[in-house]
Amino acid sequence: MPVPPDDPPPVKPVHRTRIMMWLAMLAVVATVAVSVTLGVRVALLLLAAVLLAFAIVRAVSPAPGPYGIAVRSRAFDVTLMVAGALLIAIVTLTLPPSNLG
Repeated sequence: MPVPPDDPPPVKPVHRTRIMMWLAMLAVVATVAVSVTLGVRVALLLLAAVLLAFAIVRAVSPAPGPYGIAVRSRAFDVTLMVAGALLIAIVTLTLPPSNLG
């Protein structure tokens, strides 16, 4: 009677630090604070810059990516963040100042 093969050892999950998740949360809080103190235009440009920075971090980080900003595939995440940053920056810079409050 053959002996069944041993079960393979369990796969240890990759440890991902949560620092990027906390930095993303800090960026949101900073953007709100900047919008109250310096104005909406500056806050939106800050948000666009933060999105672009996170896109760069997501593009160069090893798989599976930083916890909190890695949602789908690397290409999808980077494309979404760059497109969001560009869209926010373009709309912010093209609207007249009176429309931004």
